[in-house]
Amino acid sequence: MNRFSESRDRAPTVAAGRPLLPVVSLDQAHSPQKIMAHGALLRKFVAGEEFKPIHMRIGIMGACNMRCNFCNFHSPNEEQFYDLFSFKDSIAANKAITLLRAFAANRGRAVTFCGSGECTIHPGYAEISRASHDAGLRIGLITNGSRLGRPAVAEAVAATHTWVRIGLNAGTEATFNEITRDREQTFTSFIDNVGALRAAAVAADFRIGFNFVITKQNHGEITEAARIGLQSGAHYVRFEPEFYSALGHETIEAVMPQIADALHEAKALSTDSYEVSIPKLDRGPMAQVEDIEGDFERCHYSRFVTAVGADGNLYPCPQVHLNSRYQIGNVIEQGYADVLEGGPRAEWEAANPRRTDLCKSCFYRPQNELLEHLHRGQVQLEEALNRYAVEVPSTLHADFV
Repeated sequence: MNRFSESRDRAPTVAAGRPLLPVVSLDQAHSPQKIMAHGALLRKFVAGEEFKPIHMRIGIMGACNMRCNFCNFHSPNEEQFYDLFSFKDSIAANKAITLLRAFAANRGRAVTFCGSGECTIHPGYAEISRASHDAGLRIGLITNGSRLGRPAVAEAVAATHTWVRIGLNAGTEATFNEITRDREQTFTSFIDNVGALRAAAVAADFRIGFNFVITKQNHGEITEAARIGLQSGAHYVRFEPEFYSALGHETIEAVMPQIADALHEAKALSTDSYEVSIPKLDRGPMAQVEDIEGDFERCHYSRFVTAVGADGNLYPCPQVHLNSRYQIGNVIEQGYADVLEGGPRAEWEAANPRRTDLCKSCFYRPQNELLEHLHRGQVQLEEALNRYAVEVPSTLHADFV
């Protein structure tokens, strides 16, 4: 097996004493291989040349209309890690539009609205989306789904978005409401809203699907959730484990045998038009540990992707956004181009250790390992690009690396 193959989509691994988990890679819309669709940027990366991030992940709201009991930003386990989080933070619509236009003007190609809060409750979400689309950006949205049935939001999403990922997190309304404290009958709206958005979407490659965070409370409803996704007309359902930076997956360790069985059942519901996606289910904690996961020395992924918090600050990636140690500069006050090229980002890169104690575990390990192998010359770029072009003639949502 060659190095390039080893760095491709990583299916769940079997840790010592763990039951065999289903071997299912990420759905194609979220494949870590997508970075291989950007040959020109990779050539600059390997040559050590400068280039600008093409994908921005931004949270325009700190507030959320739900209180999911697994949310990192409201957990006592994360009070020290996300030390800059505030539910009061918000980026005004006109300032968000100015920022995203500047990002597009600096070779940005795609924006994902996500973050610590719920972006669709921002009163200017539809306006921001339309302005971003008009600036030439492709748009993705990670949402709790509570506003997708409201006309202004639904029409803007259908007209401008490339993809939408909704938090499902239960297989029954009762459990959903217990987990999220939802008061808007969001769970019952999923069936109608998902199908309606899929039918109305303008983008030819539009994708809409669900994300299910596995916890002790909902692990018994994995199969039911997969069936709801199929019934709704979603393109996929993605299952991932509850994760805290200080605990890893310890919260669900005791029920992993039951989770494995349920995921096997869910996997059986996959069809040619409906994917059951299962990312890595065995990650260690990020902080206060000695073991370093992944064969890479520096975070190369942050060269291609950047993150902006609802506090207006630029961060290297969404995994560490709203952590003061990774704060680069305020793009609302200073301007995107000035922070990116005027010193703050370069200063942070120069001071950034190879692997800090907060990044020993990484959400973007497959991307970083592949980039490290290219950087070292263990994978020959042109050979890898040629192989990728044969294996993946058309990359879905390539700009959302």
